[in-house]
Amino acid sequence: MQDLVMLKDKQAVTSSLQVAETFGKEHKNILRDIGGLLKNEPTQQMFAKDTYVNNQNGQKYPMYYMNRDGFTLLAMGFTGKKALDFKLKYIEAFNVMETTLKKVPVKKLDPTLQAELAIANSKSRTANALYRIAMKTNSDSAQQALLAKAAETITGEMTIPIQKQKEYSAGEVGQQLGISANMVGRIAKRIGIKTDQPGQNEYGRWANSKSRYSAKEVPQWLYTEAGVKAIEKGGD
Repeated sequence: MQDLVMLKDKQAVTSSLQVAETFGKEHKNILRDIGGLLKNEPTQQMFAKDTYVNNQNGQKYPMYYMNRDGFTLLAMGFTGKKALDFKLKYIEAFNVMETTLKKVPVKKLDPTLQAELAIANSKSRTANALYRIAMKTNSDSAQQALLAKAAETITGEMTIPIQKQKEYSAGEVGQQLGISANMVGRIAKRIGIKTDQPGQNEYGRWANSKSRYSAKEVPQWLYTEAGVKAIEKGGD
């Protein structure tokens, strides 16, 4: 049972092929069930589509990798004592792999990137302080001067920056790098690329987005191309 769970893109995962073999099901039916789960947006971060080569005919066919959450959702419909035994063994395998991952020493951040992040965060803190002062002044001219100075601190130009570059949510970054949105957030926190709210830097900016569970808007960090590269380096 040691092969139930494997390490892929720094995550503990299993495959649709392995699930089909373990539970004695046809792979096409496992793919069908996963397809049904993927109709719900929150589940899309739990599965990653891939292909495998059939040893008999040499042709490529679709398959999926899934993390613990994806497996849990998929296996909910598997019933019977034998299925329960396999579920428990899967949970044990995930626990062992995730415990092993936690023991792996974290690679130190590249010194150049670390210096760049420190400078960017310093500029962002200065800009945020100017912004907060500007919002409290009653003088329109003073407010515009402070906002222009805040923009200059970040962009080098005394204009309010207009976001023209492509921006990515944590989920979109995760899809690019083959990791979960939660992992993206953990790496961003560890390497410190996010500014204080409501700031921005070359790695991204804070924006308000509609909560998935209510009408309330919640802050969301949007990543620039530089932010995506920083996450990729920071996760090595």
